[in-house]
Amino acid sequence: MVIFQVLLVVLQFAASLFFYSSLPHLIPIHWNIMGNVDNYMVKQYAVWMMPLINVLMLASFKLAPHFDPKREKYHLFATEWQILQTIFITFFAYLQGIIFYISLHPGVGMMKPLFIGLGIFFILLGNYLSKIRQNYFIGIKVPWTLDNEDNWNKTHRFASWTFVLLGIVVLKEGFLMWNAAPVIFSSIILAATLPIVYSYRLFRKSKKIIRS
Repeated sequence: MVIFQVLLVVLQFAASLFFYSSLPHLIPIHWNIMGNVDNYMVKQYAVWMMPLINVLMLASFKLAPHFDPKREKYHLFATEWQILQTIFITFFAYLQGIIFYISLHPGVGMMKPLFIGLGIFFILLGNYLSKIRQNYFIGIKVPWTLDNEDNWNKTHRFASWTFVLLGIVVLKEGFLMWNAAPVIFSSIILAATLPIVYSYRLFRKSKKIIRS
């Protein structure tokens, strides 16, 4: 799987070289909530942005376990850890593909392909969240999950459902585009917040049991 990740990054650089001469001088890099471009970057820098982000992510993924205070936990989810890395690397490579395509076809909207990709990303992420064990690098890292392994495991099982449901909502909106932006952003806030609330409730419940 590491070979696939590295190969994907190499292909990103190759794509940047291949499409460089065809791309316009200004590349769109940011869109507002309505899907309109509100920021550009000159081609000389923009074409390397996503490949370099993935290089930094690859390095961070490889180095993180060595600096994590809970480094001994990584062997418990070694396969899932590799899959999660691949999900992130693939998603950013997909973003590069969208940006290049839209740069070459200015009439094409950004929101639909972005939301479809984002929906798949969240569904895949949700499927593996429950397998992550305690660490300081990825997951729901709040005081109560990091302090208590049972709290961590239960919180991530719960978060797995919220992220899969979020992915389904985002994917559906990507196809329907029914008031997509507010629905998706509010869903992201809920999916990220509910596991934290759930974790805190578990913490409070455990304290009551100890007192009694």
